[in-house]
Amino acid sequence: MRSGSSAAAPAGTLSAFQRLCLVAGAVIFGLIVLGGVVRATDSGLGCPDWPRCHGSFIPQWEKHTLIEYSHRLTASVAGLLVLAVAVAAWRAYRRVPAVLYPATLAFALLILQAGLGGLAVVNELPPEIVTVHLGLALAILTLIGLTLLASVNLSRPIPRPAVLPQGKDAFGRLALLASGATLALMLVGAYVAGAGYGLACSGWPLCNDEVVPSAGAASVQVHFAHRLLALALGLVLLVLAWRGWRERARAPFEAAVAGLALGLYVLQALVGAANIWTRLADEASAAHLALGTLLWLVLAFLNGHVHRLYELRALSGQAAARPGPSAGPGQGLAGVPR
Repeated sequence: MRSGSSAAAPAGTLSAFQRLCLVAGAVIFGLIVLGGVVRATDSGLGCPDWPRCHGSFIPQWEKHTLIEYSHRLTASVAGLLVLAVAVAAWRAYRRVPAVLYPATLAFALLILQAGLGGLAVVNELPPEIVTVHLGLALAILTLIGLTLLASVNLSRPIPRPAVLPQGKDAFGRLALLASGATLALMLVGAYVAGAGYGLACSGWPLCNDEVVPSAGAASVQVHFAHRLLALALGLVLLVLAWRGWRERARAPFEAAVAGLALGLYVLQALVGAANIWTRLADEASAAHLALGTLLWLVLAFLNGHVHRLYELRALSGQAAARPGPSAGPGQGLAGVPR
């Protein structure tokens, strides 16, 4: 990947850097889901100390310990991959902010994330820290995805989003609103799970046999707030998909992604209901987090495409206009490998 020495990847294939980003993103996605398994199985304190596990780097052969330790090992692999992405970005894309900035920020957040994970264990998993921990994981995953998207655009420029007549700006705002609502929903859901409020509303769709719960307990109110956020997100996604469908002839890609987001939401809502019906079965809880993360990724990709977050190509107009001194065959702007 060294600038000035890399050859172009064959058409239709991914470069080594792009494959690295894909692997890093997949491992981080798996790490988030595995974190849901840790939470669902109450294995968060399977290793009550940090960075060691029961005072040793070789864990005991016990269910909860192994689940928590597998999460830590996966986090270590994810950390190395994010570091590799950041180093590769600095070596080959240092003059391309759309690649360099998210890759560097992802690694910076990863350091914070590691410290926060240790803090969560030492303090016996306070729900506030657990919630921030998930938020950082989602941010790192999104940054790696944006890094990949920008790198792909350098090697094979992504077609501009179709102009959505009578509503391009509205569609973009709705996409941003959907992402914001999804993040809020997932963070409140993490708090609900971390605080043990998952069954505060004992039924679905009603909450303790009421449309609006009368109980003033914090557990019920927080759980109900999670459901209200889910309803609000559903309405936003419905309008987003409707706007995309109206202009599907001119903007088929945007319409398809908006429809996919709505489909994932419907599936996610059913799995959320299954959590209540199954009394928080491990499989249902893990699937709920996995689908939520996938919905977040789809919306992040939609926003990255609609708002063209991958187009900041060079630090200056002059750098974008001419190759760097070391540019050679198979390289793009500023000596960046194509």
